[in-house]
Amino acid sequence: MMSPPQRSSLMRSTTLVRSVGERHPTLTRALHWATAILILISVTAILYRETTEEKLVRRVLLELHRQLGLLVLVALAVRIGLRLGGAFASHTRDLGARLRLVATVAHWLMYGVLGAVTLLGWALSSAHGIHLAFLAVLPLPDVVAADSDLADTLSDYHVLAAWLLLALVALHVLAALWHHYFRRDGVLMAMLPG
Repeated sequence: MMSPPQRSSLMRSTTLVRSVGERHPTLTRALHWATAILILISVTAILYRETTEEKLVRRVLLELHRQLGLLVLVALAVRIGLRLGGAFASHTRDLGARLRLVATVAHWLMYGVLGAVTLLGWALSSAHGIHLAFLAVLPLPDVVAADSDLADTLSDYHVLAAWLLLALVALHVLAALWHHYFRRDGVLMAMLPG
């Protein structure tokens, strides 16, 4: 017959995922998933825009893309503030120094690229002479003067940064799955809604 500590040890080793431990705060999780959904809709809108010739539909989809980008920028600013303020549960203490460094660099790199994509989009709109208004209500300043050559360059950078962001998101998803299925450390569970 096994003693209680042996049973407990056996149960831990056979469960699919170790205890979640700390979950990220509700606001942190909400912002994470809201950002993911906003990016998904924004990318879908701009890709669908390329499949239609209907001018009104193209204009509406581009404006939707812009507004979602601005919402992502606001969510990003709040997320960075929360991270700097220590509002994230630490799930890196069991990773070791190298993996902890990789996780930290990966998160900041994703934040940086996400910021670059959104700010390049804002600058691109300004270079096209389009004056943005957040949620069509709050006028935003132009970040560059209208300039069609600059707009072409910014468009290239915006698209390149967007593809880089999507690659980072794919790596982020793979890392979350690696944590869940191979490390079984509760990192993914700590960020899931609910």
